[in-house]
Amino acid sequence: MQKRWGVVALVGCLLLGGGARGWALESESQGEGQGQGQGQGQGQSTGLTSVQATALFQACQTAAAQTPSPLRKTPGTKMWCAVVNREGKLLLIRATDTGGTPTDPGGSDAWRGSIEIASAKAYTAVAFSSHDLALDSKTIGLLARPDGPGSTAVADIGTDAGVAPLFGIGNTNPFRPLTGGIGAVHDDGIGLRHHGIVTFAGGQPVYNCHGTLLGAIGVSGDGVDQDDIVAKGAVTGAGFCTAPSVP
Repeated sequence: MQKRWGVVALVGCLLLGGGARGWALESESQGEGQGQGQGQGQGQSTGLTSVQATALFQACQTAAAQTPSPLRKTPGTKMWCAVVNREGKLLLIRATDTGGTPTDPGGSDAWRGSIEIASAKAYTAVAFSSHDLALDSKTIGLLARPDGPGSTAVADIGTDAGVAPLFGIGNTNPFRPLTGGIGAVHDDGIGLRHHGIVTFAGGQPVYNCHGTLLGAIGVSGDGVDQDDIVAKGAVTGAGFCTAPSVP
């Protein structure tokens, strides 16, 4: 088990030097990317298409409605669901209860603070996953924790064999809010990228089940267990996979 985490940590560390840029797109009718098919086609160009993003959101709505919420004390939950393509470009973010967007939530009761968390979770999952290995936001978080998996021997801490090999990763790839910008380039522009690193559950990479990373999904609006269940349910419910291959 320790060896497995060491491999995961090594890949994660190698990916730290990579980055993308960040913000996006609220309408599923807009989007780029040429991934083909739903769960079966070979991804091309930037991966997920707007059509596929819509399918993922619809599956997210279904999963949220079927996931009991201990926090809300309701038989289903309400969340924000974000979908990014292979390059981290936001293709869609909507509320599962109304289908509303951040600028027009349509009376959604999903937490407003979860809008940006969902986007950042999706970016986290796609930024550190690859065709070879899936690293969801929960795994990234565990590898950043001083009490996470690995050896606690002083010489091992912060290495592939020890705890916290990704300590501090949350300080990289800074989040760019809706109203923010760098210089004259504003991050609320349509089709741009968003960034942000979240180190808890709810961000899942999206694969075509044949080893091609197409993008990622981020879900936020409830407890972390519910976020995790809904994110995974959305990916598989739309016919995709959360890992490069299936058994």
